[in-house]
Amino acid sequence: MASSHGNIYSFKVDDASNIIRSVRDEKPAHYLMEIESFTEFKDSIEGEDEDYLESMEFVAAGHTWYGISYLPGNTKIGEEDHISLYLKLISKPRGFGWTVNAIIKFFIFDYEGSKYITIQGPTAHTYDATRMTNGISQALLLRDFIRPSNGFISKTDLCKFGVEVFVADTIPTSIGRLSTLNERTSDNFTWTINKFSKITDSECSDDFDMEERTWELEIHPQGWGAGKRKSLTLFLSLLDFSDLTGGKKLYVDTTVRIINQLSEEHEEASLSGWYTKECNSSGTTDLLSLSDLHNKDKGFKMDDQVIVEVEFKLVMLVDEV
Repeated sequence: MASSHGNIYSFKVDDASNIIRSVRDEKPAHYLMEIESFTEFKDSIEGEDEDYLESMEFVAAGHTWYGISYLPGNTKIGEEDHISLYLKLISKPRGFGWTVNAIIKFFIFDYEGSKYITIQGPTAHTYDATRMTNGISQALLLRDFIRPSNGFISKTDLCKFGVEVFVADTIPTSIGRLSTLNERTSDNFTWTINKFSKITDSECSDDFDMEERTWELEIHPQGWGAGKRKSLTLFLSLLDFSDLTGGKKLYVDTTVRIINQLSEEHEEASLSGWYTKECNSSGTTDLLSLSDLHNKDKGFKMDDQVIVEVEFKLVMLVDEV
């Protein structure tokens, strides 16, 4: 057990090698994000390629940044037992051979003690053209983060992460929030495609509304990209994205499936990721092999009809407060 400024935690605040931790009352000077429905969000990204949270962009010390949080940790480097926190530099300074030396301090809010635990490395982080992201891969053990007595996850499943970065002068705090769009229910859209064999290249569904947004499905019967002439390709596109400006983005977790018309053995794939104004579509190039699609005994295409379904499991918005 460790105590700092009256807070008692189930771990030592200063127990990690080369990581400096402390506790303070003041909120971070530059960026603070509150995550609603944290447990649901964490469960939805586990095992996915994009198993992290990106914050909105914010300006500090004359540069533009955004935070990246792996919850749990950065599994790509074997840190699944820790929360990993990073800060990415977006704006590149002018000139050849530039460097930015930044002191980065990460924050996690303790709801029980109404304080922030701060986490930082022992030295400044150097940014240059070859290294635009820096941070701490072992910011906090996951078991310490989720332990109720430590207070990092509220009783209503909220948590807060923040960051300060010092290169030159500081500026006012920007505040963001990751929130669900509405009360969670699984919402499905079904697209019945008749005369499937008549589609030459691709076909789009009618626009449909789901989770307070307008969407469109696009199917490629002969595949696309890596799946060309091998597998059925399906894309899910967000059509009303004009308001996703200033770093706003959507995290979308869906399941897409080809309905088996002979049994309940449908073919499905998880489709999740971040939607922005610049990248408003995601898809899978290997949803169903073309051999299985055209095999009558498999039941995926009957009387030249294919049925596609998309299930929206979670949609969350990163926005300013």
